[in-house]
Amino acid sequence: MIRSLVAALCGVLAVLASVVVGAAPADAEPPTTRVLLIPGQYLPGAVFQPMADNLTSRGYPATPLDLRGFDMKKDAAAISAAVDRIHRQHPGDRVALVGHSIGGVSARWYLKEMGGADKVATYVAFGSPQYGSPGACGQQAGPEVCPGTPFLATLNKGDDTPGPTRYYGVRSAREWVDGHLDGGQCRVTPIPANESFPALGLEHTFEMIDPKIWDATVAAVNGQCRGRFVTEPDGVLTYQKSTLPGAPGHR
Repeated sequence: MIRSLVAALCGVLAVLASVVVGAAPADAEPPTTRVLLIPGQYLPGAVFQPMADNLTSRGYPATPLDLRGFDMKKDAAAISAAVDRIHRQHPGDRVALVGHSIGGVSARWYLKEMGGADKVATYVAFGSPQYGSPGACGQQAGPEVCPGTPFLATLNKGDDTPGPTRYYGVRSAREWVDGHLDGGQCRVTPIPANESFPALGLEHTFEMIDPKIWDATVAAVNGQCRGRFVTEPDGVLTYQKSTLPGAPGHR
């Protein structure tokens, strides 16, 4: 009788132990962060393949989206579909959006106006004119980013950085605008000019193939703020304040 009770008790303890171990395995791998690369005006996704390969080789599987920036809201819808696809195919993994130029602006429309902040862990914008750029005025691609448009007024009303997404702003030293957002944002130290590129002030054009931008992006996706984390109240930032020396109309 005693032997039977001991055997039964051991069996119960074994079951409980297996349940506990199964519920929280000590060697569980952390979730993977998968990166979507979002181009700016005119550039096909293929231009971002070297950056995608670099991020993938460093443990962050990256996919360039083939968006041309002609219609910001349409591009935001395409970003939404891509994010949902990743969550379906890789449940439990995190998603990071990395946008260049106006690609970062369409990605932010998705986060702020389409509920994407609940689905995206990290947002990195490099060279993005968050409060507008004169380069968009009179253009077929992304005219919504011309300063003062209703699109930008809606996008920049209220908190620019709704959570739980973490926000990072990256730019080369010779940009037209600073890319700052209100709310909580890590403003990465400006990336110095790459000596291997032509000294024509075209760093913005080549940012997606600059290894320094790749390094800053990996650090951000990994949660590192290589600059200064700033919390700014709504209403402080304007296009005029965001322009930098060298931009048309800078004052």
